[in-house]
Amino acid sequence: MATKDNSADFWYTLLDSFYNYGLARGELKEIDKETQGNLLAYFKTKVEAGVSDGQTALPPGFHDYYWRFSEEMQPKLRMLAEAVLETDPDNGGASIILAIAAARDMNYDESLPFVEKALTLVPKDPCINLHLIDKYRRYHGFGRIDEQEKVLIALENFFEWAKRQDDTPYYRDAKFAYRRHRITPYAVYQKLKSLKADFEMPERIEQRRTLIEKCNSLIKRCRALLPEAQAAFEKKLLQESANACGLDNGAPENIDFWDTYLDSLENRGLSRPWWELTPKIQTQLLDYFKARVAAGVVDGKTTLPPQLPEYVSRFPEAMLLELREFSEEILEKSPDNGAAMKMLAIIVWEGNGAGNRDLLFLEQAMALAPNDVETCFLAISHYRESLDPLFKLTLTTLERLFESAKQQDESELYHWLAKLYKDVGRTPCYIYRNLMKSPEENAELLARCKPLIVEAQHAFQQRLEQEPDDWYALRGLGDIYEALGDTESAGKYPWAGHSEIKTVWDQTAWVGKELPDFPAVAFDGTPVSFADYRGKLVLLNFCAKWCGFCAPEMPHIKEAYAQYHKDGFDVIGVSLDESEAELREFIQEHDIPWLQIFDGKGWESELARYFGINSVPSQWLIDRDGKILSVSTRGEQLDQLIKWTELTRVGKAVPDFSAVTVDGTPISLSAHRGKVVLLYFWWTSDYCEAELTSLDTVYQKYRDKGFEVICVDIGGWNNEEALRNYIREKGYPGQHIYDDEGPLAQQFSLVTESLSSVVDLPAVVLIDTDGKVIEARSGKVYSTEAWAKRLEQLVAAHLPR
Repeated sequence: MATKDNSADFWYTLLDSFYNYGLARGELKEIDKETQGNLLAYFKTKVEAGVSDGQTALPPGFHDYYWRFSEEMQPKLRMLAEAVLETDPDNGGASIILAIAAARDMNYDESLPFVEKALTLVPKDPCINLHLIDKYRRYHGFGRIDEQEKVLIALENFFEWAKRQDDTPYYRDAKFAYRRHRITPYAVYQKLKSLKADFEMPERIEQRRTLIEKCNSLIKRCRALLPEAQAAFEKKLLQESANACGLDNGAPENIDFWDTYLDSLENRGLSRPWWELTPKIQTQLLDYFKARVAAGVVDGKTTLPPQLPEYVSRFPEAMLLELREFSEEILEKSPDNGAAMKMLAIIVWEGNGAGNRDLLFLEQAMALAPNDVETCFLAISHYRESLDPLFKLTLTTLERLFESAKQQDESELYHWLAKLYKDVGRTPCYIYRNLMKSPEENAELLARCKPLIVEAQHAFQQRLEQEPDDWYALRGLGDIYEALGDTESAGKYPWAGHSEIKTVWDQTAWVGKELPDFPAVAFDGTPVSFADYRGKLVLLNFCAKWCGFCAPEMPHIKEAYAQYHKDGFDVIGVSLDESEAELREFIQEHDIPWLQIFDGKGWESELARYFGINSVPSQWLIDRDGKILSVSTRGEQLDQLIKWTELTRVGKAVPDFSAVTVDGTPISLSAHRGKVVLLYFWWTSDYCEAELTSLDTVYQKYRDKGFEVICVDIGGWNNEEALRNYIREKGYPGQHIYDDEGPLAQQFSLVTESLSSVVDLPAVVLIDTDGKVIEARSGKVYSTEAWAKRLEQLVAAHLPR
């Protein structure tokens, strides 16, 4: 990887090598010293080249990779740019590097002058415009109308450059960066439409006429840019796929064009990409959908295809725009067209630009098409507890979904129940459990919920008569028996005892839970039982040979295994390969010493389905008591998390530290010997702040009896004074430390040297009167009420007598 290729652009030669090694998206720390030197020389040449034809020589997507450079290389690039500016103050390339570097370090005030200078020197440069697009997406909320205009200007400049390019490496790099940020002309269009709708509300329309006019002007500019965007960034892909789909010559009249098209994609393994649309196919699909929107509602249902919401995100933006405007035109003429209302809801939801407006469209669509099951399902997936705290809307919609599904055929209700468990989590059992928290107040709603549970039970039992191993039916029955209090029956099914994990993909909800025993067989035939690993710290590693991101994780895992195996650290691999030969090659290639569970089912592996694995690598760390500590342990974080886990083992002496509180009081842990101390690492989040509020009762009750709270803020505040004022305003209990540069967080292995977080916050250590760990945890493990109750029990049990 260290060889410099003089026959091609060195930057792209290097990126190609990373792509070939599956490392393109990972941090570029794998590059050796010689390659780093070559890269620095490359960027020096590009910066010193100055400006040509209104742009610098920097690669357009450079800012996408800057943050992946090593901690050693980043300051060298900054120093290089600063040195160039000393001799050439108007160097646009150096200004761009310093703008990107400052933004990477979150020094936005420092970044702004360099951004403005670069825009003055090279306003059409694709690199600075891509950086601006990303900057507004990340740091400015991409919300106000003046920000829409700034983003639109950046996009206009960017496309003006793109139209002049051919299939060069620069074009490829820029195309990747543009697609990655998803700040496109259509995204701006969606935001502007949303803002305009807000301005046109009756109570605002008079004061906002000027803004409405500005919105209309910007929308017009977006509309002009969209065809250029499609031409610039999809031309080659469309040319490549022109003959890829057998439907270019049209489909027979007696078959469904949409189903045929999906089948053609599935057959070529292309069901996920959204750009596999030739101009002719795109026109045919538009005609197909327009006909179904115009058809409106038949027998209480639309004729839109049931899989449409899953594929809309893959449509080209110009196609989405045409479908949206067609639906709006239909509704102007026929306000009762439920199909147009549903199409509009789906498109607005995909654009993520209308807040709750997509839910308003869905509710109107349900009223217009009362028997449309999918519209009910989409509405349920939209109802958040902040919108529907008593579950009245969700329950009403579930009743409608059940009734509509039963009208179709016996298996239809099972299909939608499985989707609820897989994707949404708002099942009858979930609602029932929440209503049972106040059974007397919710008696009427509970009486409506129970029949749904009985019907769901019947649907799952029917499914198991046909498919005895059906995963969702087994999981659903276990959930039902558990909700109804029949623990004996529930124990026969998967997920017993894990009802709070709402959906199959809800991996983070496993944190703090005990890893269920799940007998399996390793690749070499060795029986594997998780129960046999109790007393060890275990990494459960879901991976596959075909995964480009799994191989780079192996050095980190092997290093941890070599360092900590003697102290009780072990690894269990779970292969999602389907081929024995590929797994054997993977084991030999990486010289893997630990067991690999393998059943040859790939994504359908029982363990992968049970734990909701939907991407690899997925690395779970399990503590010595069998509790799941983390479901996202990657790279250098693994070593730090192992250190945190071992540092906070029950009964272990907690290392002393000294600091100064936000009130200026010196503090040390040893000075509190003889007290029970809660050490609480946190940052600004709703959950952390709710916990801090909930523990105040415990603190006030026991502080005079020998209980102390030490809170350490490790992020979220610009300075100590801001934190101090906030603590006083909120009245949070205990003593507070502002851990600005992270020395305490690093001492407890909560962050890496670059201050990247290792564990989910809050990180909590309860310490006894002898300075030893009573209990430690990280992340959201308990509800705030359960946490306060448990804390009080532990504190009361360990206070000095």
